[in-house]
Amino acid sequence: MSSSQQTMRLTGRAAALVAGLSCLAFLSHPAVADQVYKCVDAQNHVTYSDRPCAPAAKKTEITVQQADPTEAARLAKENQVLKSEEDLRKKQQTTDDRAKAQQTQARQARCQTARDHYFSLKDAGRIYRRDADGNRVYYDDADADARREEARQIMTIACGA
Repeated sequence: MSSSQQTMRLTGRAAALVAGLSCLAFLSHPAVADQVYKCVDAQNHVTYSDRPCAPAAKKTEITVQQADPTEAARLAKENQVLKSEEDLRKKQQTTDDRAKAQQTQARQARCQTARDHYFSLKDAGRIYRRDADGNRVYYDDADADARREEARQIMTIACGA
């Protein structure tokens, strides 16, 4: 069987299915009839038009099914619910993105603060603290190294590496 015969058989089946569905629709809902021109091209594609596409084109009567108002209302309500759900999802996504950006910014700020503190201790010759009177109390070498190591660990935790 050639491909054009297969296409014609498939087109015939599709036309029978459309005709059957049209009959069912016609029986269940009032329909409006109108006359149009039916044209079939070389590839067996069917086109309907209000103007003849060829001098030999014949008028065909078609029926247009009227929309069911209850079904249209149901579909409109369903679309409205879906749209509101989508809007809510987008709003939640925007809120989540904003919160994530703020968390990232805060984490970067903590990392930079920890890094600055570590490098200031690392580069300092002597490390001190202030006593209650505001006087400098210098750490010995072992305590200064312990403070530097503590600052390095805090930087590693804050920066992740």
